[in-house]
Formats: sequence, structure tokens, C-alpha cells
Amino acid sequence: MSESSDKKEHAAPQSKARITVNVVRQKHEAEMLIERTGTNTVDPTHEELAAALAEKGIVAGIKEDLLLRLAADPVYNEKLIVAVGKRPEVGKPGELRYKIRTTRELKPALREDDTVDYKDLGYTNNVEAGQVLVEIIPPTKGEDGFDVLGAKIEGIFGKETTSPKGAGTDLDQAGNLVALVAGNATFNKGVISIQEVLKIKGSIDNSTGDIDFAGDIMISGDVSAGFRVTSRSNITVKGIVEGAHLKAKGDIIIGEGINGMNSGTLTAGGNIRARFMQNCTVRAGRDIYADTIMHADLECDGDVELNGKRGVLIGGSTTIAGKLVAKGIGTPNHAATNVVMGGGSITKQHEYVKLGESIKQIDADITKLVQILNRFDGLQKKGALAPSQRDTAEQVRQNYNALTEQRKAAVAELEEAGLARLVSSGGSYVECKGRVHTGVKFVFGPLTFNVQAGFVNSRIGVISGEVAVSSL
Repeated sequence: MSESSDKKEHAAPQSKARITVNVVRQKHEAEMLIERTGTNTVDPTHEELAAALAEKGIVAGIKEDLLLRLAADPVYNEKLIVAVGKRPEVGKPGELRYKIRTTRELKPALREDDTVDYKDLGYTNNVEAGQVLVEIIPPTKGEDGFDVLGAKIEGIFGKETTSPKGAGTDLDQAGNLVALVAGNATFNKGVISIQEVLKIKGSIDNSTGDIDFAGDIMISGDVSAGFRVTSRSNITVKGIVEGAHLKAKGDIIIGEGINGMNSGTLTAGGNIRARFMQNCTVRAGRDIYADTIMHADLECDGDVELNGKRGVLIGGSTTIAGKLVAKGIGTPNHAATNVVMGGGSITKQHEYVKLGESIKQIDADITKLVQILNRFDGLQKKGALAPSQRDTAEQVRQNYNALTEQRKAAVAELEEAGLARLVSSGGSYVECKGRVHTGVKFVFGPLTFNVQAGFVNSRIGVISGEVAVSSL
């Protein structure tokens, strides 16, 4: 027997490699260990490696390139990661997109013309009911993952936002934060709340600037000259108003009073109350209550009651749709005091005045047209009227006829309005428990009554179409 045949006869038998697969790290990875089983171990094929994985149920995240390398050049006795799952991702965190200011920095506002308004400091952060305050973007879900066995692992939602919901706010159907009421939006420690009442501890001056607020405004101090306070509700001032401008849709209440310095104004859709009103302009949609009104331009759609210690109306021009109750009207030195009573609402009275002014303008225009027509008539009589001038003359004549008809309609409307004022004035009257001085003029609709000699404890009103004075 030859030597080669003897070696072949005594060669070790071939054996397959041992392939061990384990799923580890919560099924996120698969380990493979290839071991020799003898001195003549046959390297594993790709198919055998894949079958070992399949036997363990591993179907996802398999490193195919590694299996191919192991089949070509196996690595023995070393644990290798041959499959890796996908970790679920964390989504984007929730987000708060603020639609209002969240910081309070009092600084002058920049106007459109690039000039600076030193009285607009942005003291309030006004919002309307239903207004979106914060757009709340919910967190998103991250992309799903999977383990090496092919099971899906749900993605993780991002971090929720802290709720900004505070008093006067709520979430709408879209999940956004909205204002339930109109008012001042405040931001404190991540929470937005709405103040329906703006309480200002101190005065309105350079430290606050002008105030414009949707709700009630309560001022514990004064309102300095030149500043403006505006509310779509009520305004209450504990101190004095000096040459300032207050405007409220509701009531205005002033603990002391107003010295308008011939520029200050009070405008209210409701009542106005103040201890005194002096050198100012006052407009009230309802009633006015005061102790003293001096040299004021006053309009009131309700009643004016002067029931304080003095209870006097002195000087100025006062227009009242309802009644006037006072303890004294005018002064001993005959200060001119004009009181217009009744005649419907103040708006109607303004319309009456404008109607009269309109008629005056029509009369002026008619006068000019008559002058032009007279010149054309003169030229026609002389035979010097050119053909082009005839067309112009005809146009002027048509304008004259139109204005004449317009004037007739306006005069009829004025007469009707005057009658309505007279009728409505019948329910309007003045009660003065003290003296009405000389220099006072009362106007009831189209009727005028000048006080020539003072009288006391009297009622002034319209009786049988005339202004009459009677005792209380």
C-alpha cells in the first residue's frame, strides 16, 4: 500500500461547524457563535448561517453583508452581532406659539411715521373674547421601531408642554388657548390669565402712559394732564382728573372731579359721576351727577342732577335731553349760562343743527347761480350771447332748479324736525330749588327764554307751546 493511500485512510472525518444563535438585549440584537466540531470542520455556508437565524425566528435587522463574509471567511469562537433591531424614535416635543406679548417692557411706541409716542408705553396687553392667545402644537409620535424577531415597537411621543391655561382662558376645539373674556392678558410662570378689571395703584402719568383697556379700569390716584384713558367698559378714578381725556363705553366715576384746563374731556356711553366738573367738555349717553358744573361744554342724553352741597350750574353751554335738577343756575355777576333742554337725543339735535347749516349752504349756492343767470340774461337781451354760452346757461338753470327743489325738501325736513323737538321738549324741564340768575338762557326746542330777572324755587318748562316758570 502506498504512503498517500495510508494518509488518506487515517485522515479525520469531516464535521459541520456548530452554529449557536442567541437573542439578547431585549430582542434588540442577535448573537452568533461559530465553533469547530473537530479537526476537520467544514466551514458553514451562507444558507446554513441563514437557517440558524431562521430557526430562532430572527427575520429583521439581519446583517446580510456579515453573513456573506462569514460564509467566505468564517470567524470561530467569537460572538458576533449578526442582527440588530431598530429602536423606536422619540417624536418632537409639544410647542407653545404665543400670539400675544409675554413680556412686559414699558417703552414708547413707534408710530408709522417713525416718530415716537412717549405716552403709549404698552401698559396693557388687550385681548378680545375668543381671541387665540397661544397656538398649542401637540407632541408628535416618533417613528416605530422593531426587534430582531420582526415585532413592531411603537414610536414614542415627544414631551408634552406645560399647560398655559389660567383664569379667563380655555382650550378651543383645535386645542389652542383662547380668551373667554375681554381684558388684560398677563403672563406669570408660564400661565396666561385674563384680568377683566385693570387696577392701577397710583396715578396715570409718565410712569404708565396712556391706558386703553377692554374691561373696567380702576385708578387709585389721579389722571395727569394730557393723558388718555379709554375703556370699553367703565372707568373709576379715586382722585382728580386734570386736563386729561377719559372715554368709556360704560360709566365714568371720579371721586374728586375734573379740572379740564379748557382741554380735558369726559365721554361716556353710560352715566358720569364727579364731585365737580370745571373747564371741560362732557358727553354722557345717560345721566350726569355732580355737585358743581362750571364753564363746561356739556351734552347729556339723560338727566343732569346737581344734588351736592352746592348743586350749581355756572357758565358754559349745557344740552340735556331729559331734565335738569339743581340748587342754583348762573351767578350774581350774570355769567352767561346757556341751557338747551329736550329736543330729542343729542344726536338728533346735532342733526337738526346740521340740517339748518345745510340750508344756509344751499342758499349761498343758489345766490351764486342767480348771479350767473342774471349775467347770461343780460347778454341775451343785448343779442351778445354766444351759442356755447347758451349751453352753459341751460346747465346753470338746471342746477338752479335742482337746488331749489333740494332746498324745499330740506326746509320741510327742518320744519318737521323742529316740530318733533318742540313735542319732545314738552317732557323736558328744569327744577331749581335755589336761584336762577340773570344771564341764564333756556332753549326748549325752537323756543328761547332769556332770564331778565332772577327767580327762586322754580320749575321751567314748556306749557301750551310757551316757556313758562312756575313755583315748586
